[in-house]
Parts: sequence; structure tokens; C-alpha cells
Amino acid sequence: MFGWRARIGFISPNLGGLPGTLMEMEHLAPEGVAFLTRFVNGPASLATPDLLALAADVEPLARSLTRKADLDVMLMAGAPVVLANGPDRVAQILRDATGLPSTTNVQGMTDGLRRLGVGRVNVVTPYYPDNVNEFLRAHLVACGFEVVSLTTGGEGAVEKRKEAAQEGAYRLAKQAFLANPGAEGLLMVGGGAPIYEVIEAIETDIGKPVVAANYAGLWSALTVANVRQPIHGYGKLLTCF
Repeated sequence: MFGWRARIGFISPNLGGLPGTLMEMEHLAPEGVAFLTRFVNGPASLATPDLLALAADVEPLARSLTRKADLDVMLMAGAPVVLANGPDRVAQILRDATGLPSTTNVQGMTDGLRRLGVGRVNVVTPYYPDNVNEFLRAHLVACGFEVVSLTTGGEGAVEKRKEAAQEGAYRLAKQAFLANPGAEGLLMVGGGAPIYEVIEAIETDIGKPVVAANYAGLWSALTVANVRQPIHGYGKLLTCF
């Protein structure tokens, strides 16, 4: 039976191409966990007005999911959209629309950092522009974290995110830590850039815990749904329920 262990209502922006975030989550989810998915059409870009415009689409998509299945938890991905519109506001929209426990990948990231005892953090965003980086930095600071450094792949990287070599993400993360060794952990944000082949190597080689967007979102949804089976090979967070 599909979803006998947990049924996750999942909403994510769709910038075109394969839905990498969903594919990574479905690949890692324990047996018996199913996703029912809706995609927000857009954003047109990562400019702030385009991110803000998507908030109105979240409620009807969430309602449509609950009409299709008996769900256990709602999860929204797309950190730029969540950050621009406010993580607490987005989670509240999901709760109001469905009456279900709700979380976001951004909530998973901050909860995950706390779960791993990380207060001083190096942040790596392989393809975010400056406006999204500033949303992220401000949110982390407001949540009580010290952002030791924020390293990005630079402007223009968003168009190449799905084709980006995972080895490049590894080197970006490692260089960030070598330049700023005082952090207690690493946060990698940008679920559209795959890192499933290198996340454990990053964590091993820097000797610090790594929290990454897609895995943090999955961890958060599974935690809320009381599915606490450790998932090995993709960083320490997924073993710490």
C-alpha cells in the first residue's frame, strides 16, 4: 500500500526541467513513505517581486492536495520563495488551508542546525543571487545563528544549476570551510543543484556536520510525521531523528 507509513503533501516551485528536489526526497525516503505533489508555476525569476507573487498560489494548491488523499503532513520546498514570503507565514498558509501539521525546507534547515548543535555556520549557496542570499542571512540571524561566511556560485549560476557538477559544490563547500574554519557546521542551500553524491564526502572531509536544503526538508517532514528511521549515506542529520 502506498503511503502506509506516511503521506507527505509536497509543494514546490517549478522552474522547468526535472523536479530534482522531489526526486532526491523520493529516492531517500524510507519504504512506506509517499509524496503527493503539486508544483507552483514559476517563479519567472529569482527577483524579489517574482518570488513574492507566488504566495497567492500556495493555498489553492494545498487545498487541492487534501482533496486527493488523507495526508499526514504538508511540506513546501523552494527556499527563495519561502524566504521572500516569510517561512512562518508560508507554514501558516499551509496549516490554514489543510488543517495539517506543516513545515518548509527552511524550517528544516534551522531545526536541523539546532539538532546538530550548530550555532556558528558557514553558508554555501551554489546559485542564489544577492537578494536571496540576503533573505537567507537575515533569517538565520533572526533565528539566533551566527553566519561566519556566505559563499555563492555567483550571478548566472541559476541557469546552470541542474547541470552543475557535484564536484563543484564539493569544492565550493570545502573552500568555504578552509577560509573560515571557526564555524561549527555547514549549511548548503539550493535544492535545485544536486549534491547527493558528495554530501557525505563534504561532511567527512571538513569534519563538521552539513545541513542541505533537500535533506533538511525531508528530515523535517519525516520528523513531524513520526517516521524516525535513520537514513545513512547522506549526512548526519538524516540519522538524527
